[in-house]
Parts: sequence; structure tokens; C-alpha cells
Amino acid sequence: MRAFSNVSKQSTRTGSSTGFTLEEFNFAKMGMIVLNILSDVLYDILKQDKAFLRPRSDCDITYLYSEHRRINKHKPSNGWGGTWQTIQSTNIAVGDDIERIRYTRNEIFHSKKFELDKKRYTELCEILADLLTRSDQQNKPARLYTDYFNEIISKAISAEDLKVVYHQIENEIKS
Repeated sequence: MRAFSNVSKQSTRTGSSTGFTLEEFNFAKMGMIVLNILSDVLYDILKQDKAFLRPRSDCDITYLYSEHRRINKHKPSNGWGGTWQTIQSTNIAVGDDIERIRYTRNEIFHSKKFELDKKRYTELCEILADLLTRSDQQNKPARLYTDYFNEIISKAISAEDLKVVYHQIENEIKS
């Protein structure tokens, strides 16, 4: 069973009674994944490669990605930068996953709307489930990234959670 098997189940648990759409809840969940789990993955990889590192609370994805590029230890198969279209599902090196994290972050943080349709949400969940499984094996975190990921995607988040994520993303974009 795939890590995102609860996606369709949770869809029925978020209702219009909250005033928010399913697409907004999908966006909020993906925002939570980006802000928390994907940042942790990049930090944990960098921690292995860099002797002196800022505290995790002082590191966002943009900073962590730039440090990975500067160190240049985990080169992506197609080089640094690029787009979703340049990366293949068979590109599974650490550098390729660093790029996938950047792509996901940019897709969410540069979105013109606070919405993510079910199809794209499911695609991103599939991509990230595979990425996080590889990262669990590579980084051996105390709490598995996949466990935290499954918790977020299966959770029926509240309207208040949605607002908090929205403001966190807004603040990240401003800084």
C-alpha cells in the first residue's frame, strides 16, 4: 500500500462547512510537508556534509538548497537548476531529491492561488513518498520522514490549521 493511500479518504472528511475547499486543504497539507518535513530532509543531508551549520530553526529551504549547491557534493543527474520536466523518475540520487525538494517548494511558494487540485496533490504525494523513503534510508532520522508525511496526509486539518499554514507560507515568501 502506498504512503498516500489515505488521500481520497481524507477528502470526504474536509467539508465545505469550514468555508474552505478541498483544493485549499490540499495546498495547506502540502505546505505543511514543505515547511516541516522537506526542510528537515535538506538540513539532515547538509548536517552530514558541513561541519558548522546554523540551528535548524534558522534554515529555510532556500538557504539549505544554496548551501548544497555551494558544497556541490550531491550533484543532480541533470545539474543544478532546471524544471520538473528535466528530472526523470529514474533519477534517484541524493542530488536529484534535493532538486525535487526545490521544485516542490517553488511550486507551492510561487503559486498564485492557495489551491492544489486533487490530481496534482496526488502526483506530489507519490513523488514525495518515494523521496522520503529514500531519505529515511539515507539519513536515518530519529522519527521517520515517511511517518510524519503519512500523519499529515491522513490528518483532517482544521480551518485554523489551514490559516496558520497560509500565514507561514506568506511569511516565508516575504523573508
